[in-house]
Amino acid sequence: MSTRALRTIRSAAVVAAVIASPAALAGSSDTSDVACGSAAAGWNVPNGALVLSRGNGGGPVAAVLDAVGEYRTHSMFSHGPGGAVTHETMFTPGTNGWPTYCSTPVKAGELTTGFPGASRINQGAIYQFLYGGGGSLQYLGYQRSRTSAGYDTKGEAVSSWLLNSMPTVAATSKQNSGQSFRRYNGPNGYPLNYTLYQYRDLETVHTGGAGWNNGMVCSTLIAHAQHRAGQGTVEPKIYSHTTLQTAANSLYNSVEDECSSGLGFWGGVGSTITCFENICDDAGRQVRNCMAAGRCDTDSSTVWNNISNDPNTVARSISPDRLGGWSGHPYTGTGVSVWAYDTSNTIQWNSGGSVYGCWF
Repeated sequence: MSTRALRTIRSAAVVAAVIASPAALAGSSDTSDVACGSAAAGWNVPNGALVLSRGNGGGPVAAVLDAVGEYRTHSMFSHGPGGAVTHETMFTPGTNGWPTYCSTPVKAGELTTGFPGASRINQGAIYQFLYGGGGSLQYLGYQRSRTSAGYDTKGEAVSSWLLNSMPTVAATSKQNSGQSFRRYNGPNGYPLNYTLYQYRDLETVHTGGAGWNNGMVCSTLIAHAQHRAGQGTVEPKIYSHTTLQTAANSLYNSVEDECSSGLGFWGGVGSTITCFENICDDAGRQVRNCMAAGRCDTDSSTVWNNISNDPNTVARSISPDRLGGWSGHPYTGTGVSVWAYDTSNTIQWNSGGSVYGCWF
């Protein structure tokens, strides 16, 4: 049996497991969550490699991907052992005060325009992002660009384009004013946001365009970079109307459950202010509206019902598993990422000395 066939069986077994996960969403603007930290040593990931991960716990993005039978929740890009890392993410939005709190608990501006968005950070920052919440990751591995003929330099070409051709602007850490990192500008010349709506519709991001609200997410950013670097186009997957309904309702349930339990993303919501309605139900509907329709400023049931009741609505996006060729996504042929053919390689933190940095 080929290595790739073994990999496909492994992937199916992993996806079948019932496991909770955090996602590419982490941190909070008005809590004690930490943006900055150190790595005792850098990772060993080669230049131009795709890095995929899945952590412990729960989270909105993980709930959506679990619901569609996918496993990995975040994608990153390595610029070499101990070197810079490109990825797209956001810190967890803060919560509003009373009485706005009782209808739209989450700060709409922070939920709509996720910061830092597309960014380039150092090893201390990515180590903090991955491990800062405590515990270990369920999955962390890298894939190099290759075909059946062997490894190639396509990933390195994407790395070169990101480093030399995609404009950046300096950003100051929101938690340590002495630290900075680089934010990437999109095709329209402004820093890219993290936009949850990209999970519903990536629009033309994978062919070099800009998404709604100048936004991307972790996997659509990397697909965008592959195309802009002249290394082919990753074709999105179309998820059926039924799958869209399942994913969106799973998102709602995840937010409501975590809010009610005071866990993770929603720790403390509803514990200090009393409303005449279920604050956690409001939070779930607000986040579902944000991802499904780009309406991050309302918890109105009408927004989601208009989508759910229209059988012609679907989702169209590129996920971390699609970049990696996992969970039934193609790993060879046209329309796949340059990393999809490779298997998972082990990441070790053994390159260089201690580095301190901030991811937002």
